[in-house]
Amino acid sequence: MIISASSVKEAILEAEKVYKCDKKQLKVYIIKPPNSKFWGMVKIPGKYKIELINHRNEDLSEQQNKDGYIEIISGKVEVTDPLQEGRYASIVVDDPKIDVYINGKKVFGAAIVTSSDRIEFKATVIEPVTKIEARLSKDKMQAILEINKIPGKKYFVKDEKRRNVVFIRSDYNEIQPPAATLDQCLEELKKLNVDTKFINVEKINELISEPNGGSAVVAEGKRPINGLNSKIKFFFKNTSYRNHDFDTEKKVDLMTHTIIPTVNVGDVLALKVAPAFPGRDGFTVTGEVLKAREGKNIPLKVGKGAVLLDNETKVVAVSPGRPEYKKGVISVVPTLVVPHDVDVGTGNVCFDGDIVIKGNIAENLKVSAGGDITVFGNIYHANVYAKGNIRVHGNIINSKVSAGLNMLNYLGVTPKLKQILEVVKECRSVAKLSEMSKNHVDIRRELLQVVISKKDILDNLMKDIQNLIKLSIDEETNELIRILEDVKRILTGINAKCIEDSGQIKTLYTEINDYINKIEELYGNEADIIFEYGQNSFIQANGNIVIADKGCYQTNLMAKNAILFKKPSSIVRGGLLIAGKCIKMGIVGTPSGISTYCKVLDRNGKIDAVYYYSNTVLNINDNIKVIDSNFYANRDNK
Repeated sequence: MIISASSVKEAILEAEKVYKCDKKQLKVYIIKPPNSKFWGMVKIPGKYKIELINHRNEDLSEQQNKDGYIEIISGKVEVTDPLQEGRYASIVVDDPKIDVYINGKKVFGAAIVTSSDRIEFKATVIEPVTKIEARLSKDKMQAILEINKIPGKKYFVKDEKRRNVVFIRSDYNEIQPPAATLDQCLEELKKLNVDTKFINVEKINELISEPNGGSAVVAEGKRPINGLNSKIKFFFKNTSYRNHDFDTEKKVDLMTHTIIPTVNVGDVLALKVAPAFPGRDGFTVTGEVLKAREGKNIPLKVGKGAVLLDNETKVVAVSPGRPEYKKGVISVVPTLVVPHDVDVGTGNVCFDGDIVIKGNIAENLKVSAGGDITVFGNIYHANVYAKGNIRVHGNIINSKVSAGLNMLNYLGVTPKLKQILEVVKECRSVAKLSEMSKNHVDIRRELLQVVISKKDILDNLMKDIQNLIKLSIDEETNELIRILEDVKRILTGINAKCIEDSGQIKTLYTEINDYINKIEELYGNEADIIFEYGQNSFIQANGNIVIADKGCYQTNLMAKNAILFKKPSSIVRGGLLIAGKCIKMGIVGTPSGISTYCKVLDRNGKIDAVYYYSNTVLNINDNIKVIDSNFYANRDNK
């Protein structure tokens, strides 16, 4: 209906009258909106198209009712045929999970259906599966069981609402797989020849109870347990090692960077701490035997310098030296051989046995031995100390060399230590009174008086000892320096420790007395030094000193027994020579008159020479004679 009106509202009111309906049933289309001319003085109405909505729907419904339709509910099909000229209903088959049969014939794609057709659906069913598999590990030490549960699927045709064309669509319901059984699992293991004694049934049942399946180790063999060899504990290092003192705050000589392991008589070198144990065979899950390695009894074997004790379970050193473990044999090597020079590379050499050096001893190095030292080269500006003999096939230049007991300690230090010991005795006597007296104040006052009165004496004695220490080698003086430090701390000054703690006096007395006894005991162990030529050196021996070739220059020699120059042509120019019993020389002194001092301590001692230069001093038991003119002392040797 086309209505002319000045507004939409007016057009709708007019349509309500014509159609006799509510405005909600009307639909308005504006064909031409209203307008005006001449400045609004002339108004032109608009045109509107108005339709009745219900009338149109009834027309559509009427048309729709003429077509055929199909509806699917719960797998059943209902078909309505069309009316008059309406379209027939059809289905579209394109789902591979659903087979469609019309009147017994399988159809594909689109197909027309009528109410008289017999339509059948055949849905696919995928059965659920429970797979049980067993396998062995590569080494056959485990059997692994795996249960794989695969659910099934039962397909069906989805419901479709009533319409002219229907697409056949599928859906499915899941079918739970059946549970595995213990017998099934055992059967799979049996196929692999798994021995039943290794099967863990509890593990199988746990796996069966898993809703989604899985895998688990259900059988394990027994691994072989190898036997244990007998164990030997070594109490020494088989090679030289870095000085551990470098890792501490101790004051360390940089050249003492390498420590050579040494042992003394009676040291335990090795101990058998555990016997050998047999092995235990293992088995795979299929019952195959896995042989175990048997434990070996490693015997203790000894070579030179060692002995077996305690039923051959312990190795003990019977000689001092360097312990060695080589080719299963434990030995103590009494001699350390240095096949080249002792230099920065080797560092200081300290060894409790004998040392053989097939080269030189370089500058600023130290060599210390608990036995003998043999040097095939020269000694340059070094410190060499041995408890045994020293043989130098070359020269000794600017060095300190000492064999056996330090003669300075015995002749110079020990008497002064005995004087210090007397002061300690006096202080100890005063301290003992404090143990019996209750008047500690008076005792401390008296002890202080003794300390003050003896201070100068002690200072002078310690100063003399310190001067003698400068001529000694470090290895010989460490203990002595410690004693002097204790004397100074305990007995000197108004802050002397003995005043507050008198017990330290007793400790100091024991320390000094033990040192003196040790020196006197070592005095009986004689050691000799033999060399070719000495220069600007200090050489002492607790036995004899033998100069085999040229002689010595500005060198101090000190021997307990004798100083012997082997060649009549050997020279002795300058220096101090002190011997216990005799001195036998070649040419003594210099043409320029440099003083050479020779002293023999024994009352019946002798000093012999081939030729004396003037200004040579000869002292036999403090009977001094100064040579004032050159002369041959022994014409037969000139």
